Amino acid sequence: MSTYVIGVDGGASKTAAVVLDGDRRVLGRGAAGSSNYHTVGLEQTRFALLIAMQGAVDNAGIGMDQIASVTWALAGVDRPEERRIFKSLAAEEVPGIPVHVENDAVAALVGGVGARYGIGLIGGTGMNAYGENGQGDHTRAGGWGHFLDHGSAYDLAQEALRAIALAADGRRSPTRLTARILDSLDLEKPTDLLGWVYARDREVSEIAALAPLVLAEAEAGDLLAVDVVSRGADALAEAVDTVARRLGLWGGPFPVVFTGGLLTRNDFYPRVVAQAIHTRVPHARPISPQADAAVGAALLALEALGHSLEPRVDVQASGGSINSPQGGDVWMSEQRNVLTHDLDLRTTFEVVGLMHLEDRRAVAAVRPVLPAIAEAVDAIADRMRRDGRLIYVGAGTSGRLGVLDASECPPTFNADPSQVVGIIAGGERALVSSVEAAEDNPDAGRQAIADASVGPRDSVVGIAASGRTPYVVGALEEAGRRGALTVAVVCNLPAPVAEVAEHKIAPLVGPEVITGSTRLKAGTAQKLVLNMLSTAVMVRLGKTYGNLMVDLQQTSTKLQDRARRIVAQACGIDEDNAQQELTACQGDVKVAIVTAMLGCSPEEARTRLAQAGGVVRAALLDGEFED
Repeated sequence: MSTYVIGVDGGASKTAAVVLDGDRRVLGRGAAGSSNYHTVGLEQTRFALLIAMQGAVDNAGIGMDQIASVTWALAGVDRPEERRIFKSLAAEEVPGIPVHVENDAVAALVGGVGARYGIGLIGGTGMNAYGENGQGDHTRAGGWGHFLDHGSAYDLAQEALRAIALAADGRRSPTRLTARILDSLDLEKPTDLLGWVYARDREVSEIAALAPLVLAEAEAGDLLAVDVVSRGADALAEAVDTVARRLGLWGGPFPVVFTGGLLTRNDFYPRVVAQAIHTRVPHARPISPQADAAVGAALLALEALGHSLEPRVDVQASGGSINSPQGGDVWMSEQRNVLTHDLDLRTTFEVVGLMHLEDRRAVAAVRPVLPAIAEAVDAIADRMRRDGRLIYVGAGTSGRLGVLDASECPPTFNADPSQVVGIIAGGERALVSSVEAAEDNPDAGRQAIADASVGPRDSVVGIAASGRTPYVVGALEEAGRRGALTVAVVCNLPAPVAEVAEHKIAPLVGPEVITGSTRLKAGTAQKLVLNMLSTAVMVRLGKTYGNLMVDLQQTSTKLQDRARRIVAQACGIDEDNAQQELTACQGDVKVAIVTAMLGCSPEEARTRLAQAGGVVRAALLDGEFED
C-alpha cells in the first residue's frame, strides 16, 4: 500500500500544499491565501490550511483518509505556545492524522537542499534565515515579522516609500521611484500616498507588492533605489553570517538556499544578495532551491514516518553559487560589483553617488570587527607601556595609510617619532610613486623587520587589502619569530596575512566600485581601523583627558591656541588664566591641568604625573594636595 503525506508552506502572501508519495513524487498541489496568523488571525489561517490541503489531495486523486502524515510549516510559528495552538487546531480539523508543526524556514531549507544542513534564506513579504549544521544544532535570525525584519519585500517597499517622502520634502535628491510607484497605484502626487498607505483596510501584502518596482529602479540605476536595495541585501547577508557563526559553519563550503518570491522571481536582487553574502561569509554557496518549501514540509512529514532525508546538493563538487561567475579562486575585492557594472554609462552625479553608497558600506563593514579591534588595542597598549613600539607594515595604498597614521601620532599625541613607525614596501620612494613589484618579495618584508630591530615588546600590524601581499606575510612571520605581537588588517578572508598573525581584523567590504581598485572601499575601511588602533592605544596610554588632547605638541599657532583652550575646558577657567597656567608650567598641558585643578605647584604636578604613568585622571585622583 502506498504512503501519502502532505506538506504545507504557509506564508504571509499565500499558502501552498503538496502531496508526496513514499518515493518522494509530487502527486498533487493546492493553494490558498495567507496563513500567517499574526497577520490574518487564527480563523483565516485555519481556512487557508484546509483549503490548500483539500486542493492538494483532490489534485492527487486521493482522499484525506489516505494521508499518513502532515507537516504544517508556517511563518510566524516558532515558539512553544504557537505550536500548541496549531497542534490543537490539527486535532480538531484532521483528527487521527499526525500533524507536525514547524516554522516555514525549516521546510525551506529541507526543500532547497534535501537535508538538514546549511541555511535557508527566505526573502518574501517577510524574511528569515534558518540553519542547521547536521549535528542537531539549529538557529535562526530574522523572522520578526514585517515591521521588524530587514531585507524583505515589505522592508524594501517601506524604505522606498520613505525615500519618496524625503524627496518630496527636499531632504533627498529626486528619485524615479516617485513616478514609478505613484503610477502603479494610480495616484497623482506624493501626498496622495498618505491616504493609500494609512487606509484602514490596507494589507501587508499590498505594500510588499511594491518591492519589484523598487528592484526595477535600482537595476536601472536610481540612486535612492540602489541605496534601499543594497541595505536590504546587506541585512540578509548579516542574518546569514549570524546563523553561520552560531552553527560553526565557517570551516568549509555550505549551501544557502534562496527561497521566497523576492529571491526566486527576480534576477537582480538574488545577485545583489549573493554578492553581499559572499563578501561576509566567503564559504557560503548561495543556491536556487531544488524544491519548494511545500515539498520540504512534505519531506519532513516523510521523515517523521522513518524515511531518511537525502541531500540533493554537493557544494564541494559544483559550488552551486548563484553569483560567482569568476570562480572561487578570485577573492571578493577583485570581483565585479553587481551595482556598478555599467559605471561608464552613468551620469557624473550617479558615479559619485554610487561611490558614496559604497563608502557607507565600507564604514558598516568595520562594525562587526570592533571586538577584534578592541582586543588588539589592549594588547598593543600593554606592550607600549613597557616601551614597546607600534609598527605598521604594508605595500601600496595599505603601506601609505600605515605611514600616514604613524606620522600623525607625534603632533597629535606628543608621541616620540620612534614610538609609532610606518614601513612601506619599496621604501620612501613608494610614498609618492608606484613601486608595485616590491610587494611580491617576502624576504624584503622579513629584512625590513630585522632592520627595525623588532623585539618582544613591539607590536607589528600588517596591512593588506587582499590579505595576500607576500611582503606583509614575510614581515609578520619574522615579527612573530622575534616574539612581537602581530596583527593583520585585511579586507578578504581567508587570507595568508591573517593566518600568520596573532590578531585578525577583517572588515569585509566586498567588490569595489572599480574592480580591484582597493584604494577605494578597502582603503577607507583600513584608514578607519588604523584611526581606531592608534587613537584608542593613545587613550589607553593616558594621552587624553576625557576627549581632550593633553599631550599635543605646540608646534604652530593653531596648536598653541588649542592647548590654551584645552586647559581652559579641562579646568573650567577662562583662556587668560589657562595661558597663565601654561606659561608657569613651561607649556606642558598635562602639568598645567593638574596644577590648576589641584592648586599645587608645577613640580608637585610633575611628580604626581610621573607616579601616575603620565595619566592626568590618575594623577588627579591620587589624593588632594596639601600645602
